[in-house]
Amino acid sequence: MRHADILTAAGAKVPARLRAFLALLAGMEGELMDPTERGELHPLVIPIAREKSGVVVGLLRWPTPDASMELPVVRAGTLGMTLWAGSIDQLLHAELATRDVDGEDSSGLLAAANRDEVLYQPGWVRESGLPLKAYLLMRVGGLPHLYEELALGHQEKGDTMSAAITAERSGSAAPGWARPQAFLSRLMAKQGRPEPAREAARAALTLPLWTLGMPFEEVAERAGWSAPFKADPYRILAEDESKPPLDRAAHWMDVWAIEQRPWSELRPTLSSLYREAGMEDLADFVT
Repeated sequence: MRHADILTAAGAKVPARLRAFLALLAGMEGELMDPTERGELHPLVIPIAREKSGVVVGLLRWPTPDASMELPVVRAGTLGMTLWAGSIDQLLHAELATRDVDGEDSSGLLAAANRDEVLYQPGWVRESGLPLKAYLLMRVGGLPHLYEELALGHQEKGDTMSAAITAERSGSAAPGWARPQAFLSRLMAKQGRPEPAREAARAALTLPLWTLGMPFEEVAERAGWSAPFKADPYRILAEDESKPPLDRAAHWMDVWAIEQRPWSELRPTLSSLYREAGMEDLADFVT
């Protein structure tokens, strides 16, 4: 598989259920992509499929992942990147459980997912005694969008406390991602709570800005920044040669996310900084 070759070349561990993941996306609306078709995508993303909407589904190669961390499944669109699932296994598990509850035939996908080790068996949701969403949160995890759906549901019912608690929990499903904090900030603003909204927005701005999943200007305004909202604070850090190369690379990506410049223009700079940091595989990958 070309995808496995690209992952190996990037110094990433090839997921055991990569074939099942490809089969899942091939069966959805859209088309599988060549993994080398990365032109204007974020430099750390390996494309897998393009949805009809134009959104690209891919795998994210974090520069310095935790040793136990799987490759996250992401969706990259016009507002940056959002986390779909913490791993291929989590996405497959969630999809199989959902199809099982809905009574859909997933025998082919089930066989692919369970080929070497059982991931899901029909009836597991029913046997758990849990509603589907509760099963997904408790037995699958890594699905931040589900927390958002539940939080908005609580909000619509007027249960603002449950909405806030659920939104806060979304951060545990997406460590290192700005979207949960940005979403919490938006929710607090809707509840008329400016101080918590400001705190959450400021927390979001300390995380990778290409993971905000919403306009930077919206978050910066709630954080108390003054318009016009520019990338200058991040650019100063990116240009500071006294800082470690990995930090500078991260700040350059923040600048590009704010200014919405073509990612292809940043690849040479990132490659140079990763090489300076001794990360040859990653330097070659982002080139």
